[in-house]
Amino acid sequence: MDPREKNAVSVHRLPALRMRPVHRNYGLWIFRYGRGRSPGRPLSWGRENPRKFEFFSISHMTDGKGVFWRPESPAVEIHPGQCVVITPDTVHYYGGLEGEYYTEDTVNFTGELAVMLQKSGVIRDGVYDLGLSHRLLPVIELATEPSDHSQIKANFALQKILMELYDRRTAQMRPDRYPQINELVAQIRENPEKWWSIADMAEYCNMSDDQFRRVFENLFGVLPKLYIDKLRLNKAAELLAETSMSVAEISEMMGYQDPFHFSRRFKSVIGFSPRQYRAVFLKI
Repeated sequence: MDPREKNAVSVHRLPALRMRPVHRNYGLWIFRYGRGRSPGRPLSWGRENPRKFEFFSISHMTDGKGVFWRPESPAVEIHPGQCVVITPDTVHYYGGLEGEYYTEDTVNFTGELAVMLQKSGVIRDGVYDLGLSHRLLPVIELATEPSDHSQIKANFALQKILMELYDRRTAQMRPDRYPQINELVAQIRENPEKWWSIADMAEYCNMSDDQFRRVFENLFGVLPKLYIDKLRLNKAAELLAETSMSVAEISEMMGYQDPFHFSRRFKSVIGFSPRQYRAVFLKI
């Protein structure tokens, strides 16, 4: 695809520099950092020029007014004191709103430890509160000093911030703080064949659509539609393994009107077509 083509995703590559032994042994490499100020653009520009990184990034907005957008989610405004966390291969855009500036402290990093923190849920894409002081500045200052000792201290300082963001997110998003969502999930589990719109679910939980999406994703790690899809298809997998029902019958039971669409979604989420899944399971 021509990188100049509208809506083409630009890829920000890892640098060609080799990771030093101190970073490889620690599992974390802060390879780029800095402070900057850039003029804002229309949100439409970001949607037409999305990007993704081959690395992890944290951008702490210290002044201005910005926006963060991903294709599967509504745009979210960013205000001073908030930070944007991006994981590798996430298609996104963030920057200043039109007519505003986006002033940031930023750190880019990679490594096996970062990947493990992502897999365990510590690092997750999104916008988080980090406070108005320059929290990334000590990390940047330590990373600037090339000694192994300073590099280790920079990694540890960054790790502490990532854990702090995780602690804040989990404290704010405890399931018991949102009993309506617990009730909704119970309804979904009891009736997996029922089709819910975002508006239906948000109304059930007495939230706006955007608030419901944000809270649900923070609680369960996925957007609500994908959660329902996975729940429904996992139930379908049980039926394929434990009953002699046909694929068409299971498709209808799970609320899919088109067996072809059901089979396509099943393969996308489970990794096998329904018939392949049944054949593999029966061999076990």
